[in-house]
Amino acid sequence: MLYCRRPSDGTSVMIGRGGIWTHFILANAVARCARTAAERAPPSQDEVPFSFSDTHAGGGRLQRTSALDPVLAARGEFSGRWFHEAVTQSPDSYPGSWVLAGRIVAALPRVVFEADVNDIDPAAIAAAKANRESGWVRFWSHDWFLFLRNRINLPNRPGFVFIDPPADDHRGPGYAIDAAILLDTLGIPFMVSYAVDDPQDPIDQIGRTGLELWRGQWGFGVMLGGGAEAVVMDVLADLHRLAALLEGDFTVRLPSPPADDYCI
Repeated sequence: MLYCRRPSDGTSVMIGRGGIWTHFILANAVARCARTAAERAPPSQDEVPFSFSDTHAGGGRLQRTSALDPVLAARGEFSGRWFHEAVTQSPDSYPGSWVLAGRIVAALPRVVFEADVNDIDPAAIAAAKANRESGWVRFWSHDWFLFLRNRINLPNRPGFVFIDPPADDHRGPGYAIDAAILLDTLGIPFMVSYAVDDPQDPIDQIGRTGLELWRGQWGFGVMLGGGAEAVVMDVLADLHRLAALLEGDFTVRLPSPPADDYCI
């Protein structure tokens, strides 16, 4: 779980180091994918829709913590600007993943933000409806895998999918593996979050490199695929710096055994 457990009334929770780590990578990946969509669109097209899907969206607002302070203070030391620009727009709160994505897309010329945000907790969705900032947002409240299956079946496929499986999902990592393989096959850019103490099997089966933040005996990781992995080379240096500011270590976990078609 990237954040503290949400209260039952849908109010905001506190962003943790794992959330900052994940959102930094998410911000840069969304920016790259949205720019690519704009570049591939005909020059005569005034508006390019970019659809973002979030499987475990929450209310869209989180509480800041002191862990964020050194990251923001070191803004000039990062080559990627997207995370810092999006987060500093609201000095009194921290944007959830789909709000963060919306701010990034809104800063790009020609690109129009669309989103499908899902959370099985109706209170979280009720809170989310008040936190929409720009673009068009559709709200769902389903099991996350059912949501994703239904969303992919719609005529306009997502331009990016963020899979953040709930920590208490009794199905374990299996559904996230299936979802990631499906999205990779369809060529839909995605990012999957996971706990670094999970077994190696999910990394091996998905066949993507994990980008992990370790803090002692625990930490968080993400995998990118479906085209989103192209951003990794852009942010490698930034991830080393970010890990140090979050009082952790940046490590890369490879599929075992590695194969030539595995990408980072």
